[in-house]
Amino acid sequence: MTIFRTETFLLTLALLGSIATARAEPWIDTSNLALRAEIQYLADRGLIKAPVTAWPLMWASIETDLRAVDAGRLDATALNAWQDVMRHLDFSKRSIGSASITVANDDNRFAGFGDEYRDKNTVAMSYSTMGDRWALKLKPAYVPDPDDNEEFRLDESYLAGVLGNWVVSAGLQDRWWSPGWDTNLSLTSNARPMPAVALTRRDSSPFRLPFTDDYQIPWTVTTFMADMGTNRTIDNTLLWGFRLNFKAHPRLEVGVTRLAQWAGEGRPDGLGTFWDVLIGRDNCGNAGLDCGADGSDEPGNQQAGYDLRLSLPVAGHEFGLYYQSFAEDGSDSSTKFWTKARPSGGINTTVNLLGTPVLMFVEYTDSLAYCGSNRSIGIGNCYYEHHIYQTGMRYEGRAIGNLYDNDATSVVFGMISQTHDDTTWQWSLRYVELNKDNSDAWPGEPNGNSVTEISEDLLMLSGKYQRIFGRWKIGVGGSASHSGFRDLPDDDDYTAFLDLEYLL
Repeated sequence: MTIFRTETFLLTLALLGSIATARAEPWIDTSNLALRAEIQYLADRGLIKAPVTAWPLMWASIETDLRAVDAGRLDATALNAWQDVMRHLDFSKRSIGSASITVANDDNRFAGFGDEYRDKNTVAMSYSTMGDRWALKLKPAYVPDPDDNEEFRLDESYLAGVLGNWVVSAGLQDRWWSPGWDTNLSLTSNARPMPAVALTRRDSSPFRLPFTDDYQIPWTVTTFMADMGTNRTIDNTLLWGFRLNFKAHPRLEVGVTRLAQWAGEGRPDGLGTFWDVLIGRDNCGNAGLDCGADGSDEPGNQQAGYDLRLSLPVAGHEFGLYYQSFAEDGSDSSTKFWTKARPSGGINTTVNLLGTPVLMFVEYTDSLAYCGSNRSIGIGNCYYEHHIYQTGMRYEGRAIGNLYDNDATSVVFGMISQTHDDTTWQWSLRYVELNKDNSDAWPGEPNGNSVTEISEDLLMLSGKYQRIFGRWKIGVGGSASHSGFRDLPDDDDYTAFLDLEYLL
């Protein structure tokens, strides 16, 4: 079962794009970490009231708040952030064409929010435009030596239409569902985007709580159905995603996320099967669910969880505290919907360094979980895995969630900044224990841990500097890392990249 053939579908969009141009993109994608930091800072200050931890983020959900700001009452840090976000908002209303090239000495091992590339060399063209009730983006790209053998790509391309306060879209878009800055456990931009159809609330008009004077809860919701493609144990597996965000309090944002794999070649794929997935009745024995003698008729493989982000003013600074709990959907010996929950969390604040606002964060993530009796022998191989969908929560060789895949713990310190002269920079120091149990559930392609089949202790320093000169955007960066192994010699690795983009 396949949603659509990506190439055929999006080539059709190219013909639709010949209509008169108007504006460019209705949402903010996952390509600009510094812009995200500024939006989060304005939200922490109460200037943006909409939820801001589900990306792509609709411009319509924050534009009203941005335009209501009295710039004359802002301090220097807030004014710098507001002015830069407003520049991006105005730029988003223009039809945009660009050509870009990225050159690197190696693939990007961990592709996080704002990273320019996954594959070491890429050439791309991009064109985006938007009318009153539709939006289109086409981004054909060529990768000469890809790991997944797909040299020609249309990643980040889409067609979208507005229906009332809802946006319906079809295409390939990166998503990031969490407050995390370095990674998260649910959905990240680590893997390439999957072809999907999606429905998203356009703005975050608040829900008014009954029997209160004026208690309002801004909220937004998005859902999609994606095709996970071939080169899997079960080809054309479908991935359903759902994300609800709301502001329970002006300083507290709550997110609820569900992901479910179902259908695919040789698997049940009717509406009845999806209903079982939707209501969480997809563990054998749960609510009388009969999966057959060998359990092979189990409807799907699910993950679900929640995240919280609290902003607090302390000593003249805004501190953000965030936490995510994300769980598997039970095991072969459990009928519980929610088991093996793993944590991720961190703290961030913005400070002025030499007159420049800088967001600083520290973040911890743990994806080591045990199934059944494996705890007694110290073997994880549980998170992101499934006995039927053996490729797991992975797409084209990368985990769709945690950058470090399963059985890993990470501690990351990072800094992000956007200056007044169209310059951004960021760097991070990571200490990651990869594949801590030194075991792989399904060793070999296309299954199993996508980062390493054996245990690895990694220390990595990475950074990026980007500057805009007229129509040119130039980015340079790289990383230096040291890896230690249990039974192999230590290894050092260095990467560097150059990214050039020209606005046509």
